[in-house]
Amino acid sequence: MIKKLRIYDPWLFAFAVAATCIGFLFIFDAGYATTLQKDKGGMPDEFFHQILFAGIGCGVAWVCSRISIDFWKKGSKLIWLVNIALLIAVALVGQRVNGAKRWLGHSPLGIQPAEFAKLAAVLYLAGYFAERKAWPKRIKPCANWMLQVDNVWVPKVKRCLPAVWVFGAAFLIILEPDLGTGAVVAATAFFMFLPAGVTKKSIIAALVLACLGAGVAVIKEPYRMARMMHHTQRWSSENVDDLEYQTVQSELAIAEGGIIGVGPGAGRAKQVLPVTTTTTDFIWATVSEEFGLVGSLIFLAVLGGMVFRLMQLAKRATSRFSMLLFYGVAFWIGIQTCVNVMMANAMLPAIGIPLPFISSGGSSLIALWIAVGVCQSALAPARSKPDRPDDDGGSNPTPPTPKRRVATQSGLRSRKVTAVRVPSQTR
Repeated sequence: MIKKLRIYDPWLFAFAVAATCIGFLFIFDAGYATTLQKDKGGMPDEFFHQILFAGIGCGVAWVCSRISIDFWKKGSKLIWLVNIALLIAVALVGQRVNGAKRWLGHSPLGIQPAEFAKLAAVLYLAGYFAERKAWPKRIKPCANWMLQVDNVWVPKVKRCLPAVWVFGAAFLIILEPDLGTGAVVAATAFFMFLPAGVTKKSIIAALVLACLGAGVAVIKEPYRMARMMHHTQRWSSENVDDLEYQTVQSELAIAEGGIIGVGPGAGRAKQVLPVTTTTTDFIWATVSEEFGLVGSLIFLAVLGGMVFRLMQLAKRATSRFSMLLFYGVAFWIGIQTCVNVMMANAMLPAIGIPLPFISSGGSSLIALWIAVGVCQSALAPARSKPDRPDDDGGSNPTPPTPKRRVATQSGLRSRKVTAVRVPSQTR
């Protein structure tokens, strides 16, 4: 049954299913409180939408698992270009919701290309680094400066272009504005440089440029700068009910939860937080308040186990592309989880980023399930083609040896041995 479903690693699939079910639980919990506030009855809209998107995500993941990993490798550039086109389309004709232009189409059936950019960036970098050759350690200096430019500097600039494209896409996302998602895309790309074998100098240069870009993004928008400056003073009388209201209420909820929590459904954070963040960016406040430290660690262990399993699969990968794919998805889920939890417990300012698999959001959930499907595709056994001797399916089959008569020493086999008359030696 598992083979028919194309589940080549049951652990990875189980972690994804468990995290999605945990999301159902808390989206229903927090969304039900929101429904009561709106004087509505029945099932919360967020819960119904999440079930719908989970079904779509699982179906698309199943299709992706049946596609050869070579297709994902060869099509990684095209997937990246399509995602860039979608990000540009958002800037031109995107729908503005709550002051941000992030959607193509109307909610809840619209898509958010920035969420798919995380997976597209992982595929693009994995495909690029899988084919990139190592830079020669020693390059002889050229006396002619024109030759020096052609032989050294131009190739170096070309090797840096993929990083430029990824950070450019992150910049487009930040302009939506969506600083959290843009930061996740950039951070995931940066961490992928490590297993890809990028030199230390290039990593340091990328880190410096990323920090400068983040600083410019914060300074450019006054509300971001104010949020950063007031975060350390969030408990002051002028901030506690204004810019830092969400962070303060989330921090109070986590403290109220204590060790074992106040009990399922008994939390107050979902009743005082803004409706738009109760089931999305600050859903961790409800988790921590109602299930306490013990329950929070158990739920975090599900996402942590998924990241750990992806790391294990990366070490066992049979190809460089698969290895980088597993690492990239692991970095993506790990970074996004850490940022969301740190934002909820006030270690970071509120930047608006969902908790993987658990926060409500169709684009986020579908993108994550597609990543699971692509990872399952990378684990599929190689398909052998015996009619092609040069097929590279892990080994090169030896062509069949033509039959011929061979004389054996014992002479007991059924093969006939023809006697050869040797002329006698003459003296």
